Amino acid sequence: MGELMGGDKKDKKHKDKKHKSKKCRKAGGKEDDACQVTKDRVRAHFLDGNTGPWAKNLAAEDMKNARPAADSAKPQSAEAAAGNEFTASDEPPRRGPDYSVSASIDIVADPVLYAMSTRRSISKVEPETPNDSDLLEIIRAVSSVADHKGLRPWRFLILRGDDRIRLGAALDEAAGVVRKPGETNTKPLRAELLLALVASPTKHDKVPEWEQHATAAGAGHLLELALWQAGWGVMWRSGTLTNAQPVRDLHRLEENELLMGWFYIGAVPDRYRQRLATSTRPLPKPEQFLDTL
Repeated sequence: MGELMGGDKKDKKHKDKKHKSKKCRKAGGKEDDACQVTKDRVRAHFLDGNTGPWAKNLAAEDMKNARPAADSAKPQSAEAAAGNEFTASDEPPRRGPDYSVSASIDIVADPVLYAMSTRRSISKVEPETPNDSDLLEIIRAVSSVADHKGLRPWRFLILRGDDRIRLGAALDEAAGVVRKPGETNTKPLRAELLLALVASPTKHDKVPEWEQHATAAGAGHLLELALWQAGWGVMWRSGTLTNAQPVRDLHRLEENELLMGWFYIGAVPDRYRQRLATSTRPLPKPEQFLDTL
């Protein structure tokens, strides 16, 4: 029985292979344009060194998205013709973005774009910090974050001095850590100033909670960028205990609120400045983040 079943499977695979090969043929026996495009792209990727499953998946994607030549000969329905409507099968094969035209944007000449491209997280900052009035101006700039319906679903809490020790105690309580008398959790003491980011969503028929969380995260990223442009170092930290109950209680969070971490802020050490001035670390290739339908 096992041998017979194995033989059936082998025959079925052979038939499937023959069936698939017919799909790449026109009625006249010539190869479909879509199949040729697929072969060309896979061949190019193999020559470029991008072999293996990735190239195979690309070939399968081309075959799926490409419109068969036979379908192009089908007459358009009266309804589609009258309304000039298109269906998924009418769409041309996806070709990706067109980079043939040179960019008119210079990220080095534009101060905002340059700050964005050079921003780095500074894990160890110096004791000097912006004062609360400075922070107010930073938040004024941050408040321009994209915000559907203007709900402002975010806020910041300032932690200085002993507030950082209280945060360490709350983290210890959440982790079940018991320290000797006089010992403290030193992690929140890595900077003189911490800003806690709180997402505060409100119920809205047209703005789901996840979108409001995205707005709060956007405010956090703008905060980092604004502080960097103003000359300050910052590191956004969180962890598995960020929303543990003792930590939430310390920050006086409402039930619907979410603590999204802390920004450790201070002056940029000279050694970091020297390293950044000579850094050759490239940004990731932007092509991986941009595509078309």
